[in-house]
Amino acid sequence: MPKFAPFVLERSNNPGTGPFALSGAPPGRRGWSGTFADGDVYYFADDGTQAEWGIGRLTHGQPATISRDQVLGNTFDRQDRLNFTGLVYVYSDIPVEAITPPVTQGRASIPGAELGDQRWNVASQDIRASGITLQVEFAATFQLKDWGGIRDGDWSFLQIICSLYRFNSGGSTSLYTAEQKRIRVDRNVPIPITVNALAVNLAQGETIKAEITTVPLSRSRQDFTLTPLMADAALTWLSV
Repeated sequence: MPKFAPFVLERSNNPGTGPFALSGAPPGRRGWSGTFADGDVYYFADDGTQAEWGIGRLTHGQPATISRDQVLGNTFDRQDRLNFTGLVYVYSDIPVEAITPPVTQGRASIPGAELGDQRWNVASQDIRASGITLQVEFAATFQLKDWGGIRDGDWSFLQIICSLYRFNSGGSTSLYTAEQKRIRVDRNVPIPITVNALAVNLAQGETIKAEITTVPLSRSRQDFTLTPLMADAALTWLSV
């Protein structure tokens, strides 16, 4: 992994688009060769009007040099080497492009419920993404309520939908993505299910609304209300 350290700065004169030949540190700063062994380093180069940053290889010598192997960015929003024709200050720091976004995760328990025979909004959660991807998972168990009139062979089909919404400039939301699964439930055994949805290419700090919805699809007896029970339900998310 490339190295970086505080207060490391040296001058380089007229490097053009080639390696930086280092000519010494000003007072109060440390030299590159006195701080690092030969190897890859993060560098910034600034001549007062333009700047470039990236990964290069420090090689000890007379003078020591830093190659410009991978330009991560510059003040012209490009990733190519700038042409420095005068005095350049080359210092050590870590570019933002090399910083791994923080990983955040969360969990919200959802109370058990008796679901009706219509579309049911089970949960809604606003999630602030710390990185550019967000994965949301809903998990629960479903079973038909056992009450007078239900028979062993009765069943109901449910559709469970995990929807992710983006907030528009006016505060309204628009659907970003949705994933769904279908499940057949009866009264005998609780049926577990998980539904995942993934959002990518997000802006760091963006808020996404996650909503969980159940929709009854069909049941064994159309003239009899079958009541699905939801238990052990939770919404979890991971942002990277």
